[in-house]
Amino acid sequence: MLKKITIIILYIIAVSILGIYGIAEITPKFYLSGVTKVIILCSSCISLYFGGLLLSKYIKNNKPMKINIWIFFVLYIMLFVTLTLFDIFYGRSGFSNIHWTKEILRRYIQNSMNLIPFKTIIGYIKPLNNISSRIVITNIVGNIIACMPFAFFLPVLFKKQNKIKVFTLTMILIVLIIESLQLITLSGSFDIDDLILNVFGAVILYLILKIKKVNQLIHKIFLNI
Repeated sequence: MLKKITIIILYIIAVSILGIYGIAEITPKFYLSGVTKVIILCSSCISLYFGGLLLSKYIKNNKPMKINIWIFFVLYIMLFVTLTLFDIFYGRSGFSNIHWTKEILRRYIQNSMNLIPFKTIIGYIKPLNNISSRIVITNIVGNIIACMPFAFFLPVLFKKQNKIKVFTLTMILIVLIIESLQLITLSGSFDIDDLILNVFGAVILYLILKIKKVNQLIHKIFLNI
């Protein structure tokens, strides 16, 4: 009886936290920074995780844990899209309207597109630049970390993603779509260096998670097997 009550309480907490997050997102008066969003969603996921773990042991089936991973994946995608396209803190404005002319389009593409590998990265790490360390960390370290969760979710949820070539190509496609949307919606720029950093971070974590003992630990923790 106590286990049932605990499971119910954990799920209620998780849903309540997600409810608060959703209300804050659609209420103009509230603004949640990227860090705050991550903390709130992680809190909800932790509650879901333990609720799913107890429920899996109670019904002697790991299906709740598998459902949890899908929920975590959806929440991550929501956060990822929000931060890359709509978060004001990171200079994202979402879908914008503008009266286009050939000259405006030319200037916009010229100022918002970089197809030269490592140009932006080198610009950030030059010793004589005037860029603050916060911006450097956000743009370099942040881009490396941003897509790392895909290295966990995709191989667990989709069998074909357990091949390094398939996973790498998938990541390139995902990042290309996001970069293109940033350019098209005027919410950011298309930068080949973002693609390099995003894919690099995801592939590095993918290789780490494929280490036999690490992989076994991940399945034991998140799938209870």
